[in-house]
Amino acid sequence: MNLNIFNKLSLLLIILLASCATLKEQNPYLLVYPNLEGDYRYGEVVLENENVILQKLIVGAGQWEGIHSHPGNQLYVHIRGGEWSGKLDGEFEYYGEIDQDGSVGWMDAIPESAGHNSGNTGDNDIELIYVTLKKDTPLYPQNKKNTYSSINQSLELLFENERLIAHRQKLEPDQWHNTHNLPGDQLYIFIKGGQWAFKKNGELYNSQLYKAGSAGLMKKNTLEESFKYGNTGSLPIEVVWVTLK
Repeated sequence: MNLNIFNKLSLLLIILLASCATLKEQNPYLLVYPNLEGDYRYGEVVLENENVILQKLIVGAGQWEGIHSHPGNQLYVHIRGGEWSGKLDGEFEYYGEIDQDGSVGWMDAIPESAGHNSGNTGDNDIELIYVTLKKDTPLYPQNKKNTYSSINQSLELLFENERLIAHRQKLEPDQWHNTHNLPGDQLYIFIKGGQWAFKKNGELYNSQLYKAGSAGLMKKNTLEESFKYGNTGSLPIEVVWVTLK
């Protein structure tokens, strides 16, 4: 290859990469942790549509994220919990708070000028997913979406406000969630993965192995479709359900 052409292509690649980084930094829905290295600064987008974006982030043991902002309207879900400490303008706001696997919390807007910084002061990595709502108002302001409840398996309520509701559910091996209505706009996030499958009108389909931290969107289903989901593996599965209102 001609050296001049090679140099031009190399320069073009550098410009393209720099442009992508700039776009990520300007995305108002994504968190950027300046103290983390490489791709860990931006995490991984695991799901996105017109209403919501899910961003997975890992904070290593002893790491501080660096001063950053939050856009607000965010639910965080701990895949692997741990010990958190936080600072505002360099002063400790809290220290050594423990969050368990599968725990959740709500994050309001925080500007970068507040000097917000969080750190993992424990001995193990923390992995979490931020569920960030893109709209400032509920999706269904005139008719609040009814959240589903199970028939045989109870759901543990973790959090609820005017924007969403979060439940945790555990399914043992060979356990199926009975036929029920699903309202749609529901996210599922695996805290403990496993072999998960669906049935509709009695037919098994889409049996897959999901890892902890996997996420997806559940579409609307009605009782007439006899929709079920269940654990077809050999280990318990734990899922956090987030239903948008």
